[in-house]
Amino acid sequence: MRIISAVLICCVVLCAASCSQVTVAYDYDKNANFTAFKTYGWHAIERTVEMNDLVINRVKEAVNRELEARGFQQVPENPDFFIALHVSTRQKVELIDWGYAPGPYWGGWGGYYGGVDSIEYQEGTLMIDIVDAANNELVWRGSATDIVDPGLSPEKRTQEINNAVARILEKFPPVP
Repeated sequence: MRIISAVLICCVVLCAASCSQVTVAYDYDKNANFTAFKTYGWHAIERTVEMNDLVINRVKEAVNRELEARGFQQVPENPDFFIALHVSTRQKVELIDWGYAPGPYWGGWGGYYGGVDSIEYQEGTLMIDIVDAANNELVWRGSATDIVDPGLSPEKRTQEINNAVARILEKFPPVP
């Protein structure tokens, strides 16, 4: 019985990891003049445990590519807006209640045949802030949240980051 439960848990975890869906959200200041933004620069990035140089470089390359495709130009001085990155992870636990099902008790019906299993995983969030350089105020924020798979190859990790950044910046700049 425990073997069947273990196999089912593995299937659920593999399915969740392979079918994981990036959750994307964004918000912006409706009074900001996004049409005035032509150039951008990077805010200093505050390093955390989750933000190693490899992750930062992948994210910056993806953001640069997306913004350049939208006609923005990165400049070393006096940009119209700054970009600030935030990366965080948190440990999550998902409980699976297998519930009641026909079982070997009470004549084959209504016995407790299930159980409760838990799956631990890490959830990661990438947040991209757009800050107006003129007044140093946040005017746009986008984020993506997904399950973190520490076993990804560098190529697959880059692909995941590129996908997340593209989805985050899909609605930037907002249409007036």
